[in-house]
Amino acid sequence: NGGLYTKAAQFVASLQGGAGDKGIPKAYVDVLRVLTDSAPFHAFDEMNQVLVEEFGVGADELFASFEKEPIAAASLAQVHRAVLQDGMHVAVKILYPSLRKEMASDFAMFRRLGGQMKPGGYDMLWLVEDFESAIRSELDCEHEARNCEIAARLLAGRRGVKFPQVVWDLTRSDVLVMEYVPGLMRLTEPEVLVANGLQLFEC
Repeated sequence: NGGLYTKAAQFVASLQGGAGDKGIPKAYVDVLRVLTDSAPFHAFDEMNQVLVEEFGVGADELFASFEKEPIAAASLAQVHRAVLQDGMHVAVKILYPSLRKEMASDFAMFRRLGGQMKPGGYDMLWLVEDFESAIRSELDCEHEARNCEIAARLLAGRRGVKFPQVVWDLTRSDVLVMEYVPGLMRLTEPEVLVANGLQLFEC
C-alpha cells in the first residue's frame, strides 16, 4: 500500500525531533525517513496521463525536455525535472492519479480503527479527522502554490531565504510547476549542513 499509509510512515519519521530515542526510536525513524522523498515511484506513462487530463497534451508537448525518471517520490506525488520552452529549469510535482479513489477507502478503514482504539478511554477519532483534513489540503497543488507565494511575501528581504518561482501557466489542482532550485539539503542531516559551510543554529 502507498498513499495514506506512506504518509502515516512519514508522520512517524518526523516525530523524533529533539526527543531522541525517548520519542520514536531512531532505528525506526532511519528506516521510515526514506519515504519522505524516496518512496516507490509510479511509471512515467501513468503520471503523463495526469498531464494529458489537466492540459490536453503530455509532457513531450508541454516542455522542451522532461526527465521521465523522478528525482523524488513521496506519499502523494512525485517530482520530475523539466525544461520549459523558454529554457527555464523547473520541478514538476504530479499527484498520483489513483490517490483520491484509494484514500476514500483508506480513511474509511482509519475511521473504523479510530473508533475501536480508545487508549486510556480517550476517543481517537478526532485525530483521524484532523489527519484527513490535513491530507485533503495537500491534494490541491494550486493551494500549495498560493501558500508558497504568501510565505515568500512575508519573508521577503530575509537573508538566506529563497522561495522557488511558481509557474502558474502550468500549475493545476493535480500539477505544480516551480523553478528548480539545486543543492537542497535535509535539516535532519547536520553533518551535510556543516560540510556545506552552514551554521546549525541558523538552520
